[in-house]
Amino acid sequence: METWAEPMSEAFKEELAKSRLGKIADLLERSGIEAEEIGTVEKVRISEWQGLTKNEEGEAEIHDLGGVSVVINPAWVNGPEWPVVQQAAPVSIRHKPKAKTTRSKYKTAVILPDPQIGFRMFDDGSMDAFHDEVSMNVALKILASLDKVDTIVNLGDFLDFAEFGRFEMEPAFAKTTQAGIDRGHQFLCEQRANAPKAHIVLLEGNHDRRLQKSVTANTAAALHLKRAQVPEDWPVMSVPFLLRLNEDHLKVEYVGGYPAGIYWINQNIACIHGHTTRSRGSTVKAVVDDERTSIIHGHIHRIELQHKTRRTFEGPKRSLAASPGCLCRIDGAVPSTKGSTDPHGRPVNAVEDWQQGMAVVTYEEGDANFDVELIPISRGEAIFRGKYFSADS
Repeated sequence: METWAEPMSEAFKEELAKSRLGKIADLLERSGIEAEEIGTVEKVRISEWQGLTKNEEGEAEIHDLGGVSVVINPAWVNGPEWPVVQQAAPVSIRHKPKAKTTRSKYKTAVILPDPQIGFRMFDDGSMDAFHDEVSMNVALKILASLDKVDTIVNLGDFLDFAEFGRFEMEPAFAKTTQAGIDRGHQFLCEQRANAPKAHIVLLEGNHDRRLQKSVTANTAAALHLKRAQVPEDWPVMSVPFLLRLNEDHLKVEYVGGYPAGIYWINQNIACIHGHTTRSRGSTVKAVVDDERTSIIHGHIHRIELQHKTRRTFEGPKRSLAASPGCLCRIDGAVPSTKGSTDPHGRPVNAVEDWQQGMAVVTYEEGDANFDVELIPISRGEAIFRGKYFSADS
């Protein structure tokens, strides 16, 4: 029931009727509600009344007043316009029998990085190796576990040649080169024993090249000397000759010419020793940015992998750079910029930021696909394709 101080004029009622929708619109705008958000209007209440006040002269003045309240339901109260997300439709699972194994078109390459085979010889005649016998043994066991190995690539720095190096010439390096050559030949023979039909490759690294550089600098006349009446043989002061790479029981391809030497596994991936060195984790990025094909390289003694996809005329092309680590010791025994020896000439134990490991490449010949598996070897242990390998087992 409404009570008025005096009857409302018809003009006021007409004006009030015209403004009711405007008042509702004003209320919605002040409340931040858009018209499309309104589903249904539950109730609308419009209140109208008059108020009495006095002016400055003390005379009574009548004011027309009003108010609006609206009860609404949002547009989504009855559900969205599209179906609500439901559980996936059930699918019946039928177990399929395993496909019969067929002869694969893919080949296998085993990559063995940077053993840096060499020794120190102490005053008592004992020998301390730069290479890590344990990780080399694990690598051979992984090699032997593969059904068929088509290629073995030794990534370079196969021999350390400490007597010919640029680091501080320790007395313990003297007369150790022959022992390193003998152990290197033995390691190649062990590879051949575990993969009788594989094509074995030995890339020249910067350490392997030390011999040639030393002979060139000190006795250049001896650089190309060969055995009498064997002109097709390697020079006697060369890595291939000293390691007996050409002999029938071994047959190893030597890729010289470091740092340019390269061995192609197929048309899309190749092996180099490498000469690029960057801060931790970024060497492979520099290599994949610089090269226009996929590269596996050694040199840095770290396990790193970087993929890149380039835009080409034929469409996107994937490439990668991978470093499988090393097979040398990582405890300070290898002569390096961070290594040192005590007053007795023995290496000080240190932790190099290097990782021991190897790689296996599955590939198809020609302009075809490939897959690179990096295999870390830690403390003489490795896990490869679900199998455990250790030097002791």
